[in-house]
Amino acid sequence: MNSHVHAAWRQLLPGAAFAVAVHAAAAQGATLTLPDAIHQALANNPQYLSQQLEIDRSGSAVAAARAAGRPQLGGSASAMRFGYPTFVHGIRAPGVFPPLDKNIIDLGLTFKLPLYTGGRLEKGIVLAELGQQMARERERLGVQELSFNVSTVYFKIQQLDALAQVYAARITSLQAQQRRAALMRDSGKTGKLETLRIGTLLTKARHDRLQIENRGLEAWTLLYQLAGSAGPEPRPALLRYAAAAAPMPSLEHWRQQALSQRPELQIARHQRAAGLAREDIARAGNRPEVVLLSGLHERSGGDTHFYTDWSVGLQLSVPLFDGGLRRAQVDQAATARRQTELALQQVRLEIDKQVEDAWNANAEAQSRLLVTATSIGEASEALAIETLKVEQGVGVMTDVLSAETALLGAQADRLQAQFDIITTRLGLLRAAGVLSPEQVVALVAPQGTASEAGTKGDKP
Repeated sequence: MNSHVHAAWRQLLPGAAFAVAVHAAAAQGATLTLPDAIHQALANNPQYLSQQLEIDRSGSAVAAARAAGRPQLGGSASAMRFGYPTFVHGIRAPGVFPPLDKNIIDLGLTFKLPLYTGGRLEKGIVLAELGQQMARERERLGVQELSFNVSTVYFKIQQLDALAQVYAARITSLQAQQRRAALMRDSGKTGKLETLRIGTLLTKARHDRLQIENRGLEAWTLLYQLAGSAGPEPRPALLRYAAAAAPMPSLEHWRQQALSQRPELQIARHQRAAGLAREDIARAGNRPEVVLLSGLHERSGGDTHFYTDWSVGLQLSVPLFDGGLRRAQVDQAATARRQTELALQQVRLEIDKQVEDAWNANAEAQSRLLVTATSIGEASEALAIETLKVEQGVGVMTDVLSAETALLGAQADRLQAQFDIITTRLGLLRAAGVLSPEQVVALVAPQGTASEAGTKGDKP
């Protein structure tokens, strides 16, 4: 399990829908399929749901940035009492003195329209839209990570379950050999040392199986946490899957896919564009700003007789001197933009290495799967020969135990190779940025049987 899985394990909180679905499956003896597990995780995972909300939040930021360049209309109302008589309204005609009053009531409407801002508003919209695009890419990355993590844990549970069954068979065989060795010792055909060795191997096999069962319980807990729920009891069965036959494109194909599809690369590109937009906004601080202002007011004294007044005009703001503040802000934005360019180069290098590593890991898994098939055949044949030699009285129990140990190791390697085949293919899709729930389902084929949710202890 990779670091992303453990990070998700620490961060996720329980949800209700997945628990209801799994409780129902467990109660009815149903099987939890891989698509169901991924679907429930996408529906209830708190971290993923937060990423979806981030898209909504960034959409609101885009709307706010666009609204900043539109006309603004406001209303005002005030009732003031002054210490000395004050003009109720301005001079309307030559020689006509306006009325005075200590109580002034003012009702008004104001209109404001930015005409020129040096590009600040336009770049603000660009910056908000880039933020929205980054939020969408992070959400797409969340889908890939969640699909990969749920699938990896799902198959890890099956691998551990199968491995526990292998150890159960090993324990049963050692118990039978322990009884046989006791009989042979009583008849003087074997020594105490072989009996002690069988006991040691039996104790170790029981301990190893206990560890496997505990890792299985931890994997189940992690699966529920990825799906945003607390695990039910009893646990449902899992449908068994095997790697489906699939063509394997070239390494260059995966590299091209990654360059066009990886969410992290798209985010880095948007961050570079955002850095450029911030630099333009900082430079726009040196440019003038022109705003259209207009107002309509109704003013009255204590007699509540209202007089209409209005105003309209242009407001020009020109930055003259600020002690070097704007220059420093431009330099800061330019440095930040350069950092985003370097970050983009680093992401490209990392992605290229990740694709190559995933490609090599998949090739190694395929090779290891072929090797384990041969190893199991050889170990099985060696065990059969050593067992026959003991039955005919020409062999020793030590050789049988060594052959069984070799077969156990080969079987464990086979299970690990089968797990690695699937997970490395998933890892290759993730490295290329094209992993999706549909791709996960296409990579595996149901075997038609379900693995049980737990393992049973051996009988002494």
